[in-house]
Amino acid sequence: MTVRARVAHAHRTLRRAVVATAMLRGAALTLLLLLVIAFADAVFSLSAPARVAAAPLAAIAGVVLAARWTIRHGWRAGPDSAALWIESRFPALRYALVTAVDARYSGAVPELERMAAGVDFEAQVGRAAWRAVRWPALAVALFGAVLAALPAGAVSRVTWPHAGDAIDGPAYLRRRDDALATIVVRVAPPAYAGLAARALDDPAVVPALAGSAITFEGRSGDESVHGAAGQEALRATVTGGRWRLAFTMPSHAVAVRLVSGTKERLVAFDVMPDSAPVIALTRPARDSILRRAAGRVPLEARASDDYGLANGAFEVVVSSGAGENFTFRTLTVGAAALAGRDAELRATLDLDALKLQPGDIVHLRAVARDRNDVGGPSLGSSETRTWRVARAGEYDSVAVDAAPPAEAEKSALSQRMLLMLAQALEGRRGQLPRGTFTNESRAIAVDQTQLRRRVGQIVFRRLGEGDGEEGDALERRLDRPTNPDSVLAAAQRANDAVAAAAGAPIEGTESESPVIAINQPLLEAYNHMWQASTELEVGEPGRAIPWMRKALEALERARSAERIYLRGSSKAVVVDVARVRLQGKERGASSQRTSGSAADPRRAERLARFDAALALAPRSTVAAADSLLLLRIDALAADPPAAAALGAAANALRSGGDATAALARARRVLAGLVPARAPLGGWGAPW
Repeated sequence: MTVRARVAHAHRTLRRAVVATAMLRGAALTLLLLLVIAFADAVFSLSAPARVAAAPLAAIAGVVLAARWTIRHGWRAGPDSAALWIESRFPALRYALVTAVDARYSGAVPELERMAAGVDFEAQVGRAAWRAVRWPALAVALFGAVLAALPAGAVSRVTWPHAGDAIDGPAYLRRRDDALATIVVRVAPPAYAGLAARALDDPAVVPALAGSAITFEGRSGDESVHGAAGQEALRATVTGGRWRLAFTMPSHAVAVRLVSGTKERLVAFDVMPDSAPVIALTRPARDSILRRAAGRVPLEARASDDYGLANGAFEVVVSSGAGENFTFRTLTVGAAALAGRDAELRATLDLDALKLQPGDIVHLRAVARDRNDVGGPSLGSSETRTWRVARAGEYDSVAVDAAPPAEAEKSALSQRMLLMLAQALEGRRGQLPRGTFTNESRAIAVDQTQLRRRVGQIVFRRLGEGDGEEGDALERRLDRPTNPDSVLAAAQRANDAVAAAAGAPIEGTESESPVIAINQPLLEAYNHMWQASTELEVGEPGRAIPWMRKALEALERARSAERIYLRGSSKAVVVDVARVRLQGKERGASSQRTSGSAADPRRAERLARFDAALALAPRSTVAAADSLLLLRIDALAADPPAAAALGAAANALRSGGDATAALARARRVLAGLVPARAPLGGWGAPW
């Protein structure tokens, strides 16, 4: 082997030794930190966040140490550095290795080979590598053995912290006089929910489904543990240095009191809601009436549940008869087993098989049940669709749709609006400059002119003269109006022309035609509008207001004079949907009303209990927290927001920090006070 190859081999050995030493030192530091953290946790019971961060921080410290060691001890050094390291330990080489690995002295390699042939530096390199690795490896073995000798719970609490490990760890470093100092509550939901079991460390409030298996667990102490869930007495069992107490979650909220000697602890349990399935009938989409009950009708529905569906079907009720004699038939269509939280139902209804008769009513709905085998199953139903088979005589009458609003009605509304605008403008006469006042008056005059044109067109079109003289007058300026009486004269001429074309006079009195009598109020309104627009054009709304009032009165008379009489009966109601569904309509209400919150007669009592619990806080925060939890159980049904605030306040008291804010908020919510909104920021939004 050449001298260069020998140096390269020694260089690789030294690099491996550096890497191995760095990794072992990093591992030793990590194990040492874990050992220290495990001992501190056994003595001081570190919090869950601290234990969660402990293992990652220890690993990071080991990685940082290994990286620094590798960089500082020659990871990047080349063969020349290895040659210098060997030369420093073998002076007899007289820099032969350094010269041999230098490409500039390749011609002297034979002489250098002879000088290095008698020096066995490989053994020295191997011994140096072993010495570098030996002590870190010994430290890793020692720390690992100590960690392995610790109880499994003590190691897992710092290496793999999880919910429910609050009572793990060495028992000889923990107090035995208080078995309730640390507890774990394990909740196993009923099988139908499909939820995983969970554990909670030192909880104050535990939500659980009705029927869940609840287990309390803690380390055994000098005194035995017993408790009570409402009126049910509970007795703990001791196994392997731990006590356990179990009960089944009832269908209502309950407070569990644990007692061990003179120590007491209270845990509140809330019932998680299990809603009934929600189902929507998508086909058919609406109620209907059938001329002939025949054919097949597709049925579709969508169902969902919070924990899982069991089965579903379509229910059909057929009612037959009239008066006080009714018969009912009920049948189920498309029953099917469902799975999962969301599902679809599909079926087909054969109307021929129902043998429906005229007048029969078919009620259809979709139903679904959930998998609740504890307090259920719960039944959910969709809205009901109603079909009716029409009787033979229900389609004989002539139906006439209601007529649209009369033109006079629209004109009266517009004239009233223009009158209000003119009155408002007159009221601001002293506040506006003359130019602005005149411009706004002329704007109202333009609208008044357009309304006058529409009234004129209505009159002349009814008389069969097209737009009549109004069509010519529209092109004329308002400051040069024609005689308004000419419009009435033109209307009379148009009426005479229509009568002459018909060959007979239009019925009515000799002095006046009925057509003219009906349109007379519109003609008067037309003339008054002309005068009003003239005054508005010159900027005098005060003088225009009387004419505008007269025009409005004329339009009101025209509206009262015109009556529409339908030539047929109204359409018969085949299915009164509201009556079938037993729904009614409240009459006389101008707008929808919202119900206010009912007064709570026990609010004052709860406030007094809260103040009493607050008075206990300076002497015993545990007693104050227990009192708040009991108050929370009582307020859960009547005032859920207050119950949530009381639970937060109890947790704040148990945690040992400053609970002033949580207690103040619970007091405000319990008293029914609405908290003030945040102040507006510089841009008008709350920050």
